[in-house]
Amino acid sequence: MQQGMLSSVLLCASLFIGVPSAYATEMQPREVERLIDNPQIHQKVAELQRSVVQGNADSLSFALERMALPQQEVARYLLLKKIEANNIPLTPQVVRFIERQKNMAPVYQVLERGEGYEFSVPAFNYPAIASRIIKRWQQDTLALEFVLQAERGELDLKNWLSGDEYQIQAKEALFIRELNGLSSKAIEGLVSQLTDETITSWLPSSQIMVGLAQASRNVEIYKLLWLMRADYHSQSEIRRLAEVGNEFAIAQIINASYNPSLKEQAIKELARIKPMTEEIKAFLIDRMTLHDEASMVATELASQGYTPWLKELANDNPQVRSHAILNALSQ
Repeated sequence: MQQGMLSSVLLCASLFIGVPSAYATEMQPREVERLIDNPQIHQKVAELQRSVVQGNADSLSFALERMALPQQEVARYLLLKKIEANNIPLTPQVVRFIERQKNMAPVYQVLERGEGYEFSVPAFNYPAIASRIIKRWQQDTLALEFVLQAERGELDLKNWLSGDEYQIQAKEALFIRELNGLSSKAIEGLVSQLTDETITSWLPSSQIMVGLAQASRNVEIYKLLWLMRADYHSQSEIRRLAEVGNEFAIAQIINASYNPSLKEQAIKELARIKPMTEEIKAFLIDRMTLHDEASMVATELASQGYTPWLKELANDNPQVRSHAILNALSQ
């Protein structure tokens, strides 16, 4: 009885341990190159590619299985390379075929040697290519679903932007990538999900808010953005608005300045806009009437070459903090 159990254990162990040595076959690099350059294999791959375009997955599998090794492995490898390089549209049947290639174990290995090491790698690494194709297909499918749902007004932004950290990052990147391709009606629909609520209980990340603000130019979205904690995305948006420099952009930078974390950057960007508009001038004069801000504003204006104007303000405008302005000019 014990002997029978021991035999079973040894048999199971041999199945797991013996797989690599039983199936992995070493191949020389020159042989790999010769097979990859083989015209007959390339001709066969061209036939297989036509089956991919036609969506005939059964024909693909049958044709490959009829090929002898190692030509079969080379054909799998070259076919998947062509699918990836040409970004061939995939039917669900072909996607399932590629999924199977991703899960297969390559038979042939190449021994790579270096200084003090050596290891085996697949001679024809078609599972890696298949994995990349499936990942891109998944991204394309998600993008298409996003666009269709947004255009139909069916995309619930809060639910769509859910998932684990990796999923959320991927969706946010997709959102930014696809947003400018949406119709104005679709963008308005997304904006309304954040602006129509009496009480805002949820906001997406600042990256999403900046993207929506840029695409919609919606004042309420910008208002929500400037209420959020300052970070790289909101700071970058202030810099972009300063480069635009039109009336709308200037108004948004002024609004951003009321966020304590963005105030200094916003004032610096306003001082750099040339020629200075009357709106900017009036705003900065108003800030120089405040005890906590006069010196900072004056220092920034002086660095932009406005020293004569600041001296004039200090002497002629009783509302500004003259002492703070003159003190800033003396440093």
